Amino acid sequence: MPAAGAAGRSFPTGRKKDGNKKIAELRRDAKPPRAAAGFFLQNFWNPGKNVCYTAQNRMLLPAAGPGGPSAAGPDVKRRRFGECYFYDCSIWYPRNPGKVKLSREAANEIPGVPEPKAAARALKVASIVLGSILLIAIIAVVLLLVVFPPSIKVSPSDGGTEVDPASQSLEISTAMWGASIATVMVKEEKVAADGARYDSRILDGAVRDGRFVLKDGSNPLIPDAQYTVTVTGTVKEIGLSGITSTPVEEVHVFTTIITPMPIIPEDGLVVRYGEEAVLEWNTPIRSFDYELEGIESTAVIDGGEGKTARITLASFSQGQSYPITVSSAESVNGRQMQQPVAGTVVTAPSLGLQLEPGDGITGASTEAHPTLVFSEPVSNPEVIDKVVSVEPRVDGSFSWLEPNRLEFVPAAPWEHLSDVTVSVKGGPDSLRGISGGFIDSDIISTFTTAPYKSIDVDISSQTLTLYENGVAVESFLASTGLPSTSTPLGDYTIYAKITKTDMRGEGYFAPDVPWVLVFMGDYTIHGNYWATAFGQRSSHGCVGLPVETAKYVFEWTPLGTPVHIHE
Repeated sequence: MPAAGAAGRSFPTGRKKDGNKKIAELRRDAKPPRAAAGFFLQNFWNPGKNVCYTAQNRMLLPAAGPGGPSAAGPDVKRRRFGECYFYDCSIWYPRNPGKVKLSREAANEIPGVPEPKAAARALKVASIVLGSILLIAIIAVVLLLVVFPPSIKVSPSDGGTEVDPASQSLEISTAMWGASIATVMVKEEKVAADGARYDSRILDGAVRDGRFVLKDGSNPLIPDAQYTVTVTGTVKEIGLSGITSTPVEEVHVFTTIITPMPIIPEDGLVVRYGEEAVLEWNTPIRSFDYELEGIESTAVIDGGEGKTARITLASFSQGQSYPITVSSAESVNGRQMQQPVAGTVVTAPSLGLQLEPGDGITGASTEAHPTLVFSEPVSNPEVIDKVVSVEPRVDGSFSWLEPNRLEFVPAAPWEHLSDVTVSVKGGPDSLRGISGGFIDSDIISTFTTAPYKSIDVDISSQTLTLYENGVAVESFLASTGLPSTSTPLGDYTIYAKITKTDMRGEGYFAPDVPWVLVFMGDYTIHGNYWATAFGQRSSHGCVGLPVETAKYVFEWTPLGTPVHIHE
């Protein structure tokens, strides 16, 4: 580049023409952008503005003084960054020959004139850059929603067990930026030794710094409890309609650590003869202490899972109850029992037995089937032939009508006025109930069958009928008690026969009453010599017959004859 010279030196032709060409393309009112100082400049002059424009970086330089341009040649010298010397676009001012000094600060204050094509290219590039940035942002958001979807986090996790309140808390928070929490509800249920839930309640607390705490700020979790945590809120989701907020509900159920507790049923630990009391635990234990009142005992822990202890009684007596208190225990993982547990150890009750017909019954039907009714189902029915017998020995068989009901069916009816005896052996080697009890001692029961004959008294028709083997053979008019002194209804047996006796009662005396058949205390069937008519109520409660009829009935009736009195 030529150096600066004296006044009147010409500007290089090519440079000036280039400058004029640029000047012709510029609008006089152009508003160029700002430009930074410190770059080499190729200049041209706008006479209307009296300023110079740089063709390379469009920086504008004001004229150094009044007057028009000079033909003097330009000169350029560059210095360090931040400060340059520029020639004044072939404007030569004698007062300031050759150079204009422009600092970085001054250059920032000078507007430049944009080149139209360069501005269009710059705008296009800027649009592409901004569009790319926007696309990248959208892709980033989609990736976040798809790859790392927002969610509500609850810890401990759903289904968790053995959560230790001493080292863990209930944490509730959101994962990623697109989730929010609306409500939190925590339900606590205590866990009994047998796993049952009780004492359910909703905890009064709030989420603070990502943790659910009670009003006093304490951890709500306790041992031996189940918690149900319900959290509602919203999360951002991406779909066909774009990004939306979707309501969600998280439900987590977990249990805290289980401390050792014995399982003692409300009705106690039942001990069968020859067996131990089995004490179950909710978790494997290493050791435990207990006290059993009223009887000596020893205890061992099973060597398997360690969740069962067996208590052996020094002696056994049926139907007894002994208080037991488990005072302490340690689980295999070192946890201690929280508080003592009390209950009872009970021995199995005796096996009760009732026989039908009962012991001492007379007048039983010859068709009677001796029946044994036990207080509970029998657990060893196969031993029945060894422990139960019937006399007289007749052909027949035992049949279980129900698990607690045994019947003996004779092959033929019993003889009239026959004594039938049923014997049952007692003791632990005999019949056993399902609860383990047995009949304390041997049982012997005898009933007597009815005679061949029977007597029927009908109060309504005032008749007495004689039966033989169930068939009526004779019927007579009788006189039973007045309504105020009625004859008792029911089934009775003739247990005494008197040929003649005196009868007295309130307001009457009858000596030498003949042919007396006694069926209940003072109530009898007898001859009535003072009556003039029969077939109507007239007695003080006895069944009166004409004397000759009474004699016939007396001689016909054996002791043990059943009497059935009815209306």
